[in-house]
Order: sequence, then structure tokens, then C-alpha cells
Amino acid sequence: MIGAAIAIMLAGLLIIWLAIRSWQGRLTRNYVAGVRTPSTMRSDEAFRIANKAAAPFSLVGGLLFVVTGVVSAVVPLHTASTVLLTGVVIAAVVLVVGGVRGVRAARAAP
Repeated sequence: MIGAAIAIMLAGLLIIWLAIRSWQGRLTRNYVAGVRTPSTMRSDEAFRIANKAAAPFSLVGGLLFVVTGVVSAVVPLHTASTVLLTGVVIAAVVLVVGGVRGVRAARAAP
């Protein structure tokens, strides 16, 4: 279970790093990270706008991943999997909401 907790924490740290870069407008259009849909990939500006709009949600989602990893590493083993699953699902929902927000922002952009 410790391995899963560490993996979740590392994923959270990566998401936080990407959220900060997005918020600063420093995440360039790519095919690996960020909000990537046809409407966000149509231009560099649409990609920047979408990811900046999604950044607060990405930051919260990343923090939830980190907290989930830490908590699941310190709770008794019989509850760790429940903590891990619950935290990952909640974080994923927050990240999806951020993606939807980003897509809407990109579609509204000129």
C-alpha cells in the first residue's frame, strides 16, 4: 500500500507543477499534458486560456492527490484502500470539472 501512496503523491506533485505553469501561462500547447480537446488545441491562445481557467481546479486536484497519498500511508492498512480510492475519485472529479471549465473558456475565446 505504501507504493500506491507514493505513486499518488508523486502524481499529485506533478499535477500541482502543471497547474502552476498553466496559471502562469507557461504551459505551451502539447499533446501530453493540459486540457487537450479539439477546441483547446485549435491555437496556442485557446490552449493557454483553457489551461489557465482549469489551473485552480488542477491545483486543488493535485493537492487532494498528495493529501490522499499521505493519509493512506499513515492510516491502518485495513482502511488505507478506502482512503486511497475515495481520495482519488474526489480528486478526479475536481480535475474533470476543471477540464470542463477550461474547454468552456477556450470555446468562448475569439
